[in-house]
Amino acid sequence: MDDFVNAIAYEVKQEIANRYFGFRSQIETEIEQYLKKLHDADREHLAEIRLDLRRLRVLLHQERFFKDFLLMARLPKSIAGGQSWPDAAELFTELKGEGFSRWRRYRDLAFKVYQSLEKGIAAYRATWVDLDDEYAEICTRIDDFHRNNDLSGILSFLRTFDSSDTERLKFLHADSAPRPAGNLDQELRIPHPRPVTDILPDVPALPPLKQVKTLMSGLLKSAYAFHDSPQTILPV
Repeated sequence: MDDFVNAIAYEVKQEIANRYFGFRSQIETEIEQYLKKLHDADREHLAEIRLDLRRLRVLLHQERFFKDFLLMARLPKSIAGGQSWPDAAELFTELKGEGFSRWRRYRDLAFKVYQSLEKGIAAYRATWVDLDDEYAEICTRIDDFHRNNDLSGILSFLRTFDSSDTERLKFLHADSAPRPAGNLDQELRIPHPRPVTDILPDVPALPPLKQVKTLMSGLLKSAYAFHDSPQTILPV
């Protein structure tokens, strides 16, 4: 009879352990995938945005004009990155402005870069929103997991099968030293992952070119006056 009871107790413990660590493993995998997506978005989407911003910085020539552009576009200064670029010509590979005059080609090129930036930010924002939703879902799953898997309750239940501390804790892969269940709860608690805003800035959508074309043309005209000299090389 004792062998039968012990076998049943072992099966129950195994079932509890499998369920606990199975759900826990799923959540940890989701957290790992979420964090990878965060870093991928930083490497891919933000890199493209910063590349277009560097192009606009070169086209606007002076930092004051670029700051005016950021203000007009409602973009944070932090997203722009550094001012230097080893070879400005490399920034405009496969990009070309169209028009009969140098000014028109210059303006057209700037508009194309702006539209590329607008598209890049739209893609980034879509990813940002998806990741923010995913973060909220993971946090909810973590909270539900701990609420539904109260270790204090589990250990109390296991006492009905075996009073040994070693047996009670074996299913959690813990050592056999007696410890309060509350401490074990804290040690095995899954922390919430880093929120999206810790890694990716919340970049607002860029106004459509049609909406800011007049302001943009004014900025470009001011900047072009400094470009229009033999010492200045423009990719147009």
